[in-house]
Amino acid sequence: MGRRAIGRLADLEIGQRFRVRALDSDGLSCAMMRREPAEWRMDLTLTSLTADTAANVAPKPPGRLRAHWALTTVSLACFILGQLLGTHAGVWTTPLAIGGAASCGFSWLFTRAVFDPAPHDARWSRIVVLVVFLTGVAVVLGDGLATPILRVIQNTHALGSSTVLMLTFVEPFTGYRRDLPGAEKRFRIAFVAVYAALMGSSVLAVNQPGAGAADRELAELVKTICASAALLFCGAAAWFRARHPLTAPGARRTARIGQGAEDADLARRITWLLREEEIHAAPNLKVADLARRLGEPDYKVTRCITATLGFANFNQMINAHRIARARRMLADPALRGRPILLIALDCGFGSIGPFNRAFKAVVGVTPRAFRGASLLEP
Repeated sequence: MGRRAIGRLADLEIGQRFRVRALDSDGLSCAMMRREPAEWRMDLTLTSLTADTAANVAPKPPGRLRAHWALTTVSLACFILGQLLGTHAGVWTTPLAIGGAASCGFSWLFTRAVFDPAPHDARWSRIVVLVVFLTGVAVVLGDGLATPILRVIQNTHALGSSTVLMLTFVEPFTGYRRDLPGAEKRFRIAFVAVYAALMGSSVLAVNQPGAGAADRELAELVKTICASAALLFCGAAAWFRARHPLTAPGARRTARIGQGAEDADLARRITWLLREEEIHAAPNLKVADLARRLGEPDYKVTRCITATLGFANFNQMINAHRIARARRMLADPALRGRPILLIALDCGFGSIGPFNRAFKAVVGVTPRAFRGASLLEP
């Protein structure tokens, strides 16, 4: 064998040992140093997965969503009570009017919390709602006055309320992707449909210019009914999101490493089959065969292989373990006389051609060169 090939093997072994020492310095077992790259790679993944799963067993409640649901509920309740009581509210007329002055703004913040998984609001969104609320308070307290400043405040409040109403309609479309779960897609479509119906009824359908007193009373009644429906709808949206939480940006890496306790258990079962039963040695192995052995759907096994165990696909995982087994067999002096073709078949390859290509792609040299260099070592 040429010196160049031996040098490449030496570089490969040095690089492998360096990587394993780096892993061992983080507290992994020294026994991992004697394993093939595919094996200690899975050990590292499962170690990280265990820690991530333990950290995610009891997730914290969605404080932002809960806070905005409470504010929206209180504001809508104030608006509804003010509409129902009318002049009978007495001293509560002004407090109820102030409480309902920013119901549009609070509803928008709630909708953002439903469809945006960030733990905190954007500062600008709070400023917008604060302006809507303060101008609404000024309009309530200045009721009956006709000053230029009050008209400016009234116009600002109306413009701000209309803006947040339109933004509320847009929020469900942010973050909409083709790969969203079916339940999430249906929820977003239903949210838009219900919201459009409520806004169309309360704003467009009943606010006709030149309407008489009876029409105005009907308009107020329709607004009250729509606000009551919105109150129930917000509760349903909060209930759905609490049971189908979105992944926060900071938690996406954790979600890629493991999908919780179920995926952690599945990853360990796959690893056990590969190490103990060496199922990768079976020829023509497919993901459906592995899924059948595990009693799991194909998509769950594929997701676990790519997202949890970190392989690009099923074939890459199987080939990694087949090559690892072939390396052990080629370096075994007791198997010196066994033909490389039979070793390829023992490892699960169907013929010598694919075996040679896969082996060289991973190891850097052909099986024959690897065997020669390994058996020459003292």
